[in-house]
Amino acid sequence: MSWRLATSRFAFARRTHDTAGTVSLSKPNATADCRLAREAAGLAHSNLRIRRRARRIIFTRLDRARVVRAQADRTYCAFEFAKDLRKRLGATSTNRGLRAWRWLFALAAIFIFGFHVYWARYASEQNPKFQELSYKDLRNRRLSESTLRGWIYDRKGRPLAFYRRNSDGDIHREYPMDAALAHIFGSDRGEPGLERAMFGAESGAVPEVWQIIKGQTVEQKLNQDYTLTIDQDLQQAVVDQLKGNHGAVVMFNPQTGDVLAMYSNPSYSLKQVQDDETSWIRLNNDRKERPLLNRAINEYYVPGSTFKTLMMYAAFRNGMQSTRFTTSGGFTPPGCGRTITDDNGGCEACGNIGIDQAYQHSSNIYFSYLGTQLGGDKIRDTAKLVGLGAYDSVSGEGQGRREPEIWNASSKAIQNAIAPTESWLKAGPHSTRCELMYEGYGQGYASQMTPFQMAMMISVAANLEGRLMKPKIEMNRQPEMFSQVLTRDQAAQIRGIMNLVTEGGTGNSAMAPVKAAGIRSGGKTGTAQKAVPVIDPKTGEPQKKVVIEKDFKGKIIGQHEETVFYDKLRSDAWYLSFAPLDKPVVAMAVLLEGPGPGISFYGGKNAAPIAAQLILKAKDLGYFGGGAAQSNQPPQRTPRQRNR
Repeated sequence: MSWRLATSRFAFARRTHDTAGTVSLSKPNATADCRLAREAAGLAHSNLRIRRRARRIIFTRLDRARVVRAQADRTYCAFEFAKDLRKRLGATSTNRGLRAWRWLFALAAIFIFGFHVYWARYASEQNPKFQELSYKDLRNRRLSESTLRGWIYDRKGRPLAFYRRNSDGDIHREYPMDAALAHIFGSDRGEPGLERAMFGAESGAVPEVWQIIKGQTVEQKLNQDYTLTIDQDLQQAVVDQLKGNHGAVVMFNPQTGDVLAMYSNPSYSLKQVQDDETSWIRLNNDRKERPLLNRAINEYYVPGSTFKTLMMYAAFRNGMQSTRFTTSGGFTPPGCGRTITDDNGGCEACGNIGIDQAYQHSSNIYFSYLGTQLGGDKIRDTAKLVGLGAYDSVSGEGQGRREPEIWNASSKAIQNAIAPTESWLKAGPHSTRCELMYEGYGQGYASQMTPFQMAMMISVAANLEGRLMKPKIEMNRQPEMFSQVLTRDQAAQIRGIMNLVTEGGTGNSAMAPVKAAGIRSGGKTGTAQKAVPVIDPKTGEPQKKVVIEKDFKGKIIGQHEETVFYDKLRSDAWYLSFAPLDKPVVAMAVLLEGPGPGISFYGGKNAAPIAAQLILKAKDLGYFGGGAAQSNQPPQRTPRQRNR
């Protein structure tokens, strides 16, 4: 029976039942009515069964529909689960996993390749620690020992490094000046010098694999000769003048940037450390004398009054050279709690003075005031032009880095080999009045200067165009400008002011022999105090002490070590100088470390006389008008000469 038939019969049975219930029985037709009633009752009963059966069929069909629907739901869920499972475990999922592994492998390969390329190609130029330890690499040592290096000449063609055959027939590298050029040439151990930069693995002398495959001709720098800007006579004069002192001298030609002489004392013997590694280790462990330290380019000193030169540059650059100040009574900036005076406890140049008189007599009072008037931004801008690092904080980030880009050189290897440590000061928009007060006369956060940097600073005024030329040590390099610091007129005015120092100022007495020889010069004296650590005689290291940390209740909360310093400060002596006044060809910085804590040492008394003797030596060599200072081409030598 269909669903439609069951439904129609159900409706008919309901109507029949209702009709049977309403039939009335009349007397005349009692028999017939009874019959009809019985028939109606039977029909109603039959229809009732039909209705009940239809109802059962309906409910059965509903139950079956529910079962079918449930089965369909279960089938659909199973299908969706299988589809998701195939998606996760099928070929697409597998490929996705393999793709991820392929990327991971590719990235790892790139990292490993880059790591190899860095250490094989760039570390020798960019990583100081790698350069320092590269002598331990047997490949570098074999390369160095298997090939005769080129010769090195001074600016007049005299050999500074060459080969000679001894009586046994062995060939040895000779250094006529030895210790005088040790810090410039360097050894095969420790930090690299010019020798390793020009002739070692750092020089790029070894051809690359692809160059060999292509059959390219590679220039072998190992056999190339070099002529330096160093003057052997001036270099020896510097050595003689520094004998018995700890210090450094750097001499430039301010017009070209030529390094005429550069020496740090105490030094060491190149030949000794080349032949004996034990000697090098002993020198490296000498923390008191520190003979391996190149004080000229890698040691910080407080510049003292020589730093007033930078303040004068900044004043001229910003139109403040006419600033005047009354120095009587000193200078007491609000909120700093200190009165700045000159070295005599009062004023060296008293009254209402200008920048010329203040520089001539080295007035701390005036330049302290000038520093606060200039502000951190103006000082920072000028400092960067002369090669200084200028930072707005003393967090240590970037400070004390090496500065290879300052050199005018033929290769990065040479730049890195003699890269000076960057001198720096704190200057910027956040510099406080009290900080600028100290920096104005070379104290406070202006305490990180090298002799190399100070020689560059004096070279700006000595340059006729007011330029800072890039230092260069290779003779065949054309001059390059680092920055335009001053105008031509400003440089001339500043040279005139610096001349006042040597003729009536703090350098008058020391420069008297120079003036007597008919040479007018300019200069600046400086004396600065520096804290000195106490050296333990047993270990050779600075002494340490344990400091107990306590809270406000006196309870111990920790401890740390501190370096022990002498109670009294060491006085270091400076002198910056250039000559002759009309067209300077020599500019220099002389730095002498004080002999000990508490011992008087002054720039005008101790450092300036050395500069005077070097100026006179330059005159004797013809730098001020003679022809002796002119460079000559080195003699052409044959292969036989190389083996002598």
